[in-house]
Amino acid sequence: MLLGTPTQPLSIQIGYRDVVRGLREIGLNQNSIVVVHSSLKSFGHVVGGAETVIGALLAVCGTIVMPAFTYQTMVTPEAGPANNGLSYGVAADNVEAEFWNPDLKIHKDIGVIPETFRHHPSAKRSDHPVMSCVAVGKYANEILASQKLEDPLTPFARVADHGGDVLMLGTSHATNTMIHVGEQRAGRKLFTRWALTSDSIVAVSWPGDSSGFNALVPHIQRIVKRGQIGTSTIQRIPADDLVKIIQTLIRKDPTALLCSATDCERCLDLRIRQKPDSNN
Repeated sequence: MLLGTPTQPLSIQIGYRDVVRGLREIGLNQNSIVVVHSSLKSFGHVVGGAETVIGALLAVCGTIVMPAFTYQTMVTPEAGPANNGLSYGVAADNVEAEFWNPDLKIHKDIGVIPETFRHHPSAKRSDHPVMSCVAVGKYANEILASQKLEDPLTPFARVADHGGDVLMLGTSHATNTMIHVGEQRAGRKLFTRWALTSDSIVAVSWPGDSSGFNALVPHIQRIVKRGQIGTSTIQRIPADDLVKIIQTLIRKDPTALLCSATDCERCLDLRIRQKPDSNN
């Protein structure tokens, strides 16, 4: 159905059945294990909002994992490791930092669909203070239990190892956390960051910048299954294949997928780390 007024552009109205149909058309089913990155507004007008999308995902897929990241817990110390993709002593935001707790709201940049999913009665959440995940389904407990402070990417890696998919609902690869798994397996070391917990400030591992990840598009065309739900382009990408392609790219070119911004500290320091004479 088209919605609109004489003074407003027409928009597409999307319902539960539309979302279910779109997910099934790209081959998802009850055996599917998916990491979901999503943008609710990409669909147009969804009747029932985020809950409709989540209901459709649960009806179609067997295990669903979403990022539940809480960047608001992060603090910056006065000093720390070299080549760490971070300017130390810039602590203006420290006073705004929040203490991690399992009920902490997901950061607004992650989106309304994951935040709504977090409240689902069957949803479980890992306890990482910055990069927690929320999951429902057969493999949810195993995937979430794998996450560690020193290796926050393991839930995503588990999805790849189980033959799962990345499901992108109207988002670009700048949101695709699975790409960091490929970087890690290609030998890129994680950075260190710090987060507030109720007990102390803890050090956690932290991936690189993702703003250059859309350069991956031409390299993965053959493995991507695309569909359309309303105004949202959706993509199903086999996670293990994706990770292997990234490994190959980085081994051929150590700077692959790094952005070219002159003020991107993470990409600049990754370039330094990858020099033959670097000790990092």
